[in-house]
Amino acid sequence: MIIRYLLVVATLMMTGCALQFQKTSSYNEEWSKAKNMVHSAGMHKQMHDQQLPVGAYDKEGNLQEHKLGNISHPAYGSGSGVVGVNIRPYGAFERFYWGWTVPGASHYSDHRLFAWMPDEMAEDENKAREKMEVMLSRASLAILEEMGYRNQAFKKPFELDELNFKQWYLEQPGGICSFARLNCVLSLYVPEPVSVSQAPYFSYYSIAGQPAWFFASEDSDNYPRLAITQAEGLESISENVFYQKLSARLPGWVYFYLAPDEVGTGGNNMTIAYPYVLEKGIPLLFIRPAR
Repeated sequence: MIIRYLLVVATLMMTGCALQFQKTSSYNEEWSKAKNMVHSAGMHKQMHDQQLPVGAYDKEGNLQEHKLGNISHPAYGSGSGVVGVNIRPYGAFERFYWGWTVPGASHYSDHRLFAWMPDEMAEDENKAREKMEVMLSRASLAILEEMGYRNQAFKKPFELDELNFKQWYLEQPGGICSFARLNCVLSLYVPEPVSVSQAPYFSYYSIAGQPAWFFASEDSDNYPRLAITQAEGLESISENVFYQKLSARLPGWVYFYLAPDEVGTGGNNMTIAYPYVLEKGIPLLFIRPAR
């Protein structure tokens, strides 16, 4: 009887955990994939989809991109300047979506990172944090070097709100970023993850539904982030190119939320005034599916 009782209790506990996971990571068909992803990452507030006009969708509710023109969006496809990244252009969203954008105040105002690292990659949460930090820093600095920037690491971690950031000064010969002026900085903060029994089934296929180390992006200060300083140096760094290259190079289980009015397109210091999520280099837009 005791053994049977224990088995019943264990079953109920397992069922409860499964139901809890299903509740927190189920896919809402009325939301875009972008909103589903950030919600599963812990970003439950200030996230809204945009409803486009009926004519933008076909009878099945899919966007009719080919009918919107042939202007490349600055964050996507050939218009981003990303070489060697196979990304299908998203058509005329530069012209079309600007008129239907959700106000920036409706979204998180800073870049965030979230991920589901396969659990076999690290034996504990500290090792997982270290591995993520090394992976992000190496890939970021390699891409910036390809973009013509040199780096110089801070001797000591930078502390902000009791969080320690790894940082690097950036310099571009002949450009605005200069070691002498210390005006361009790459910052990285990675907290320890938590262990979860299953990554969301709608996350990148290589980790979907598998045990993982979850780097959450909760509504607090203690969330993963990787950002280039918002200073005059931003005028010379095409952040949209940097993040798209970085996302494409990293494993698909690493996601980037790019905040509105924060992603610099370089050159004329223009910004993309609405958010998007990058999944393996592919942009996910906050556009609500047609009902």
